[in-house]
Amino acid sequence: MAIDTLEIVILIKSTIMALQHANQTGNYSVLRDLGSPVFRERFDQAQLTAIFANLRNRGVSLNPALVLAPNLVRQPELTPQNQLHLVGDFPTKPLQIQYDLLFLKIGGVWRIEGIMVDAVAPPAAVVANPEAAPSKASEPAKPASPAAKATPTRPAN
Repeated sequence: MAIDTLEIVILIKSTIMALQHANQTGNYSVLRDLGSPVFRERFDQAQLTAIFANLRNRGVSLNPALVLAPNLVRQPELTPQNQLHLVGDFPTKPLQIQYDLLFLKIGGVWRIEGIMVDAVAPPAAVVANPEAAPSKASEPAKPASPAAKATPTRPAN
């Protein structure tokens, strides 16, 4: 199944914006309604409110995702369950918006199957001057544990 770049960008941005609106209003009904039946069965509004509490309480604005191009850190993948898996980030500062999204096409429409979004410090910049670089390569920064993850588990078929 071929998925064009524009469709991928729209899926990512519209999902991030739905989460931003839910965080702003405290109303997760639209985010939930954008989900697949499995997602909606697994997560009610109260659960989504709790899942995204850390991101909301930190006052993280996801609005820059509206005007920036998303980076995909992995190629879009179609899983054996026909889920579209998109992993990447937006190059925002001081915190980088990271996402891990799953979608399932139902009736010709991509529905959210799973969503993980966080805002973390970006990895340390590469030193441009090798003479100024430390003699020992340092361990890259590890992302913080996800602020929010809502991924349904599906029974194996």
